[in-house]
Formats: sequence, structure tokens, C-alpha cells
Amino acid sequence: MKNENMEKFKNALKSFKEKLDTKIRKLFCSEKKSFKLDKNTINKIVVSILLVIAFVAQIAFLSYLLKGIMPKQDKNSSNALMSYSSKGTLDYKVYLKPNDFISSLYLESGETYILNLIKYIKINSSYNFNSSSKTKVNGSNKFVARLKVYYKESTNKESNPEIMKKEKVLNQKVISFDDVGYSSTNEYDLYLDDYLKILKDFQEQIKISVEGYLEVSSETSLNGEIGGIKYNSSYANVMKIPLSGSVVRIENENPEDKTNYVYENELVKSNKSVMAFIIIANIICFICICFLLKKLFKFTNRTEYDRTISKILKTYDEIIVNTNNILDVDKYSIIEIPEFKEILNLSRELLLPIMNYEVSKGKETWFYVIKDDVLYRFTVKEKKQENTKNSKK
Repeated sequence: MKNENMEKFKNALKSFKEKLDTKIRKLFCSEKKSFKLDKNTINKIVVSILLVIAFVAQIAFLSYLLKGIMPKQDKNSSNALMSYSSKGTLDYKVYLKPNDFISSLYLESGETYILNLIKYIKINSSYNFNSSSKTKVNGSNKFVARLKVYYKESTNKESNPEIMKKEKVLNQKVISFDDVGYSSTNEYDLYLDDYLKILKDFQEQIKISVEGYLEVSSETSLNGEIGGIKYNSSYANVMKIPLSGSVVRIENENPEDKTNYVYENELVKSNKSVMAFIIIANIICFICICFLLKKLFKFTNRTEYDRTISKILKTYDEIIVNTNNILDVDKYSIIEIPEFKEILNLSRELLLPIMNYEVSKGKETWFYVIKDDVLYRFTVKEKKQENTKNSKK
């Protein structure tokens, strides 16, 4: 009975050994055929993908920033985000004081007038804004009177120096709309007596020959926004009234329609928050790229020691047991094994697992098999691997 049990044990042991031999042979045969991603390879793939994303983001932010900062030469109506136009007119009628010479209550614009017969000037202004897209606009329209006095140095009026200037806002209106168009009309009665008195008093005090003019302007200033892009627009009509002669002719030239365009790249220049966001995003992308490049270099630039450990663990992970603690080696007789395949054969013959312990991270690792009081050890060291590599070269 005892012999029968011993025979069964031997047969079971033989069967286990045959299965282990078959598994090891399969591992050797499939070593070159199997494809398995280790942790380091996965890390490299992840870092590479993140690096590509960071590069694309950096290029996108940088190109958008440069596009906004550097002016384009090909700006025209075809590539504009929106076009808008301003148009205005300034018209007037001269109302007269009661007199024995002119029976009409007023005279139309463009005529010649006797300064002393002018009671007041009724000024009518109009302003029209039109845009190709709906836009939000805020601004103001105002009547401004500017009294300008020149020293009559020569007959050439353009060369005479300006010696006095007084400015007064006659009327002001707030503008606010969110549409593709806006229209405004204003009317103001301008009395010249106050300005004539100022000019007369000034001339009597300085005792020199002067010429005075009253410039009256209808000035419109707008601050608009479309798609986050901010723009400014201004438009003015000016009429010039001589105050020094007995007979005067009012100069009134209405300017041509003013058309402007808004371009998408102006978002960066006109919006400070967008500009700040793009600059910060560029800095963050640059820092991320530097960090990822450093990580990728670390994963790629592995030592011979790292490659040896990675290859062993990847190929024979089914028969290797990783341990976090090392036993007391002083109790064992240590036999150094020069090649890993030898300790692999020993494991097969003894039917024992290969234990793995990293003695010093990135520098030294043990692969060992324990049989009774003997410890068979294969050691992988950093210096050893570098020296082996150099000797092969």
C-alpha cells in the first residue's frame, strides 16, 4: 500500500513537471511572436498623445495671437466680418431781425447775409448709421460751437496764427441701439450776439487786427460691438460762420459717406480679456510642452538596466513572483548565477518559482530561487549592464 502511494506521488510529480516544461517551452517559442504593452510603453503613448495635443493647441493660440497683432495687407470688404457706414447732413436757415429792407422772415442756406440783420440761425442736422449685421452700439451726438480768433497777419487766411479759442457744447443726446440701422435728427437755434460781443471785447482790449469765426459742428461718436469685437466710429459735419465782416457767407460742406469694416482678427486687439486669455493660454501650453518633452525623454532614454529588467518581467511574468520585502539572506548559502536562462532552467528542474526583489530602485534587482538552505541568485545591476553593453560594442 505504501509503495502504491509513493508511485502515485511520483506520477503526479512527473505530470506537474511535464506541464511546467510545456508552459516554459511555450514561453520561449512565443517570446518573439507575442505582443504585449508594458507600463513604460503605455506611458510613452499617453505622453506622446498629450504632447501632440499641446503642440496643436500652442500653434492654434499662437497663430490667433499673431493674426490679431500683425496687421493684414489684404483687408477688404470680401473678408470683413461686418461693414458699417455713417452719413450725415447739416442744413440751416438764417432768420432775420425786423428791418425795412428784407421782407422775408428768413433766408435759405447758401445765400449772402448782412451780419447785423441776423437774429438767429436755425440749424438742422441728421445722422444715419447702417451696418451689414446686427450690432450693439452706444454713443452720443452733440452740437459744439467753437469761437476761433486769428491774428490778421496777412491776406492769406490759412497762414494767420490762432490767438484765441472758446468751446461750448450747445446740445447733447445719448445714442443706444442694438440693430442694423439708426437715424437721428437734431434742431438748434444759434444766436450770434454773445459770440459777437466776445469778439468785440477781445479786439478792443488787445488793439490789433483780428478775424473771428464761429465753427458749429454736429459730432457723433459711437462705440460698437459684434461677436465680442469692439470698434469705434466718429462722424462730424461742420459749418463755418465769419464774424468779422459786415456781409458774410456761411461755409457748409457736408462730407461724403464714411464706410468702415470690422475684421475677425480685431477681436484680440480690441478685447483685452481675450488678449490676456490667449497670452496665458500660450504660456500654459509652452510649459506643458516642456514638461511632456521631459517626461517623454525620460521614458525613451532608458538605461540598459531598465531594458533588461523590462524584458525579463514582460517575457516571464507568469513564473516570476514580485516581492516587496527581502528575507534574511544570512541564513542561506548564496550561489550566484551568471545568466538568467540558467536560473530559469533551475526553476523548472526544482519546480519552484523565481522570486524578484528590487534591492535599489533603478540600480539593482535580484531574481532568486530558494531550495532548502541554498539561495540561487541572478543579479541585474546598472553598472554591470552598462559595462556589458560597452564590451559588446
